[in-house]
Amino acid sequence: MIYILAIELIWAFVLYFLPLKVIYRAQVIVSIVLLGISFSLIHKVIGENIFFELHKYLFVDSLNILIAVPLFFLFFTVSIYSIGYMQKEVLHGLEEKKVKIFYFWMNLFIFCMSVVLFSNNFGIIWIAIEGTTLSTTFLIGFYHTKDAIKASWQYIIICSFGIALGLFGVITLYFASYSLLGEGMPSLDWTNIINVSDGLNPLLLKIAFVFFLVGFGTKAGLAPMHSWLPDAHSQSPTPISALMSGVLLSSALYIILRLKTIANRVGLITFTNHLFLFIGILSIFIAAIAIIRQTDYKRLLAYSSMEHMGLMVFAFGIGNRLGIFAGLLHMINHVFAKGLMFSSVGSVLVNFHTRDIFSIKGLYKSMPLTAIFITLGLLAITGTPPFNIFISEFFIITSAIKEGMYFEIIFVSLLLVIIFGGFLYLFSQMLMGDTDEVKKEDFRMLVPMALLILVMLYFGVTMPEDFKAILNGAVNIISAKGV
Repeated sequence: MIYILAIELIWAFVLYFLPLKVIYRAQVIVSIVLLGISFSLIHKVIGENIFFELHKYLFVDSLNILIAVPLFFLFFTVSIYSIGYMQKEVLHGLEEKKVKIFYFWMNLFIFCMSVVLFSNNFGIIWIAIEGTTLSTTFLIGFYHTKDAIKASWQYIIICSFGIALGLFGVITLYFASYSLLGEGMPSLDWTNIINVSDGLNPLLLKIAFVFFLVGFGTKAGLAPMHSWLPDAHSQSPTPISALMSGVLLSSALYIILRLKTIANRVGLITFTNHLFLFIGILSIFIAAIAIIRQTDYKRLLAYSSMEHMGLMVFAFGIGNRLGIFAGLLHMINHVFAKGLMFSSVGSVLVNFHTRDIFSIKGLYKSMPLTAIFITLGLLAITGTPPFNIFISEFFIITSAIKEGMYFEIIFVSLLLVIIFGGFLYLFSQMLMGDTDEVKKEDFRMLVPMALLILVMLYFGVTMPEDFKAILNGAVNIISAKGV
């Protein structure tokens, strides 16, 4: 963990002094190293062990490594993708100095997200999630257009307000724990609080959880504090949209899940589950209504992210082991699917320089390989077999039926059908039709798409034993069966 954080932070500052050609290659190497280190941590936590570093301020368990490995895999694919993407932007007039600024903020963003995942202390987690807000604000406003500046201001204001609410939750949690653990930083360590959870005040835990859900739920793109999401995704560089949608939203939800594990042990399972069910269904409903009205394909994908975050929260709110298992699996599956979708539409964007769905026709003729990846991504993101999201959505539906939630699952299923129809209609406008334009497709942008497709197909038909062990370990943590 220390090596991951050190490499990310040092590289973010060192790259600014290197030639751009060196940065392109070195960025891929750095991402491979980080992915390799994250893979090496997997075996340290199989069997529900916890691995500590830096005086217990950093730790790895089944829950955070389950999110961290897909994060670094997506970062690896984005690092390759960004070479072709940024070179096309440079040819279109982007200054090379700005490309360095892009890489600086992107790596600082990944550093902050890694601190969120690996930190054992809620205070440090709060600082790190605020760090993701600051770094992504500069990335959202990267192109310095009127709409980009507006989106970045909207993002920082709404998310900072949400994170302020999250801070109230952290303070409330501290009031609940310091009488048992004493004053100081250890009273905000997750592993300390979970060990004394039986003695925590349930009322203070309820208040803290509400602040966490609304506050950090803002960063997760959950209703009703989701309004920053479509504008931020539509204006930011596409590689950043992939990272924000794929892993930033999940990292924010991860923080809420950490508190949910504590609340579950205090006996607040019903309370937290009901809130999750309400927020989850509301998010899916708003996303479905918004999706069928979109004309901007990046905003469309942003609302799709909101839909999938709502599905995850709904799954966790079901409360049984299968629901938690499905929610975690969906969280991982969404990383790959949304990475593919943003990568493929990003290839369209740098060639056509428009986000308007109805201004683009005949992608099968003008960009045939990209069109194939968009089609496969469309099928994957809407839960079509044999892709991995079908498996997790099937488990979500099954777990809800097991709990007798017939009305809820019928309503959610109806919304998913509406979303599927909306996606099919809107993307068919871009894919079909006749055109005389033929665009050059960059293989450095196509290779990451191919990798993501292969991963989704692989996890759609099988589940490796190590992955299953980590997933079950994470289920045990959230369901209060073990730490």
